[in-house]
Amino acid sequence: MNFRKIVQGFFFSITLLAGIRFIFYISALKQGLDAGLKPGLIEGFLPISALMGLKQLLVTGEWDMIHPAGLTIFLMAIIMSAVFKKSFCSHVCPLGFVSETVSRLSRKIKLKRWQFAILASIKYLILAFFSYGILVQMNPGAIASFLHSPFNIVADARMLHFFTSPSRTTLIVLAIVLFCTLLLRNVWCRLLCPYGALLGLVSTLSPFRVRRSPQNCTGCGACSAACPNDIEVEKRGTVYSPECMGCYECVKAKTQADCLSVPLPHYDKLPLLIAGVVLGVFLLAYFGGYWDSSVTNAVYGKILLP
Repeated sequence: MNFRKIVQGFFFSITLLAGIRFIFYISALKQGLDAGLKPGLIEGFLPISALMGLKQLLVTGEWDMIHPAGLTIFLMAIIMSAVFKKSFCSHVCPLGFVSETVSRLSRKIKLKRWQFAILASIKYLILAFFSYGILVQMNPGAIASFLHSPFNIVADARMLHFFTSPSRTTLIVLAIVLFCTLLLRNVWCRLLCPYGALLGLVSTLSPFRVRRSPQNCTGCGACSAACPNDIEVEKRGTVYSPECMGCYECVKAKTQADCLSVPLPHYDKLPLLIAGVVLGVFLLAYFGGYWDSSVTNAVYGKILLP
């Protein structure tokens, strides 16, 4: 039984349900009805706002209560990556689930290392742009001003509009990404996602790296073929790559005992641990007051419908 796929499907499902709930929430506000609580989970799609919230937290000690769930999810993803590699990407992220699912239909054309390095630079350039702009150039006053701006308050509604009413340009870009994903594995995750780029850099701190024993390796290539991110595991001694998602599909696919190992007992049960940790964090944040936004429905609706 592939627990990781089950966990991925579970988090994709609850994200989808949160999205549907958010659609009804926005619809109720537009009709002047009681909308209830806004689903905090959708704030996970606001990493730029969360990065600003993180800087505010580090500088002033103040938690962003405009999109508190977004900051909670962002911090959780960073800490998870430092401990369990990019486990957020491989177990929790709904976009990662979609990318992997589509990639199963791909022709699996492999890029040469220099080709991958050039194309992967896109996500690092995007990450560098936002990191420099937010962490270096914006002072605490500018951060606070943006976080409390009408634009940021309804950023999740704008994000919903992006998905439900995409422009022609958006559709063309998505079609290109989809087409490329049918040719190459995980195009979005490997080449374009700046969020994943950040988590990948953090994940190099994790002690739970895959190790290959040259003495026991037969060179069959099963490990490399199983890797969702096309890492050439069979050619590595220890996998330090920031592209490693900590899914350990390579270790599960080994055909020779002791050829691959990971210093994590019961690594095959990691998906269950990840699911428990994530749900635990969600519950702690909810009951601890770090999940629901301080913005009332009246204020939110007034900004949304001026």
